[in-house]
Amino acid sequence: MSITNAKLNLIVEQLEPEVFPLSEYLTTHPEIGGEEKESSAYIAHFLEKYGYTVEMDYCGLSYAFRAYKPSDKPRIALMCEYDALPEIGHACGHSLSCGISVLSALAISKCFPELPYEIDLIGTPGEENIGGKVTLAENGGFDRYQYAIMGHIFSSNVPQWRILACNDLYITITGKGTHASATPWEGHSALNAAQLFMHGIDLMRVQYKPFMQMHGIIEEGGVTPNVIPDRVVLNYYPRAASMEDLETLVENTLRLLKGVTYGTNTKYTAMQRFDTYAELHYGKTAVHTLMDIFKDLGMEAEEVPYPSGASDAGNVDLVIPAFHLGIKGSDSFVDIHTVEFEKLMYGERAKQTLRDGAKVIANFLYQTATQPELMEQIILDWKKYRKKE
Repeated sequence: MSITNAKLNLIVEQLEPEVFPLSEYLTTHPEIGGEEKESSAYIAHFLEKYGYTVEMDYCGLSYAFRAYKPSDKPRIALMCEYDALPEIGHACGHSLSCGISVLSALAISKCFPELPYEIDLIGTPGEENIGGKVTLAENGGFDRYQYAIMGHIFSSNVPQWRILACNDLYITITGKGTHASATPWEGHSALNAAQLFMHGIDLMRVQYKPFMQMHGIIEEGGVTPNVIPDRVVLNYYPRAASMEDLETLVENTLRLLKGVTYGTNTKYTAMQRFDTYAELHYGKTAVHTLMDIFKDLGMEAEEVPYPSGASDAGNVDLVIPAFHLGIKGSDSFVDIHTVEFEKLMYGERAKQTLRDGAKVIANFLYQTATQPELMEQIILDWKKYRKKE
């Protein structure tokens, strides 16, 4: 017996020609994060034609929006991304991803106007740089919702991405410069301290918990070989499987840094310049439901075996359950953030991606909204993970 709704799937097919021009506009008019003025305005105008009230600069974030229909019903959030990358445009796939969210919402609204939940669309700018979802989550932008969901375009179908918690450490080590040949004993090398620190990080890796990671570079390492460097700048990204593990990793790293600089008679400052990104919970109930939907639609899907990378979607998951699906957008593997991937945003293959993604998400929305026990279990899974019981 089919678990997806045939009428809903048909309406997705019927509405796709109306929604694809929205994705096509975003693809051909790319705007990078923090500059999505025309993109957000275009989406807002499009949604207003379908009866949505659109609140711009939602939660005080420029070019964010909330599109909703007034109602006392409980609500589910469909997230929309629409920022592009410098020079290579929508090689991130956000133009199609946004269209999938919009098409899902329109199909549900048309097929089931009496659904016991309202489906809102939340525009989340700056995923590639400022992490707009972090600001929206911190400012209460998702507090009213049961859960949030979106699809991202990749080369495979995935029911939920496993991502890592992540932040940054911007480290400046200062010492005392002097001539490296004439009076080296007068100096305190910031570069030596940096070398010891980096070697210490490498030695500590053998005691890291699974999926703890430290990626780093030397941004400034001295001026000339015959002068002992008095200043070195390191840029590191710590990652871990959870926020708790990330905190432990950063604490251990700063302890090492303190010891190294003490031993080399240098000083340091360490600052975090960007928001901390949280991990996504991997709720088995939701994942199994989505895998069943993919299978019923004849779409091959796979679970991701281990976490990698980071996304601001994890910060939504700190507030409510958040689902970040992978939607297959190519017939063979094409690496994301490439010119080749941007080409997949055009033509018949892009239209197929739009239909496929919307069918999966719309059917998940329908199942959770019409099966109270399913919704309850999904939220319970999340509460257990986030220790909110």
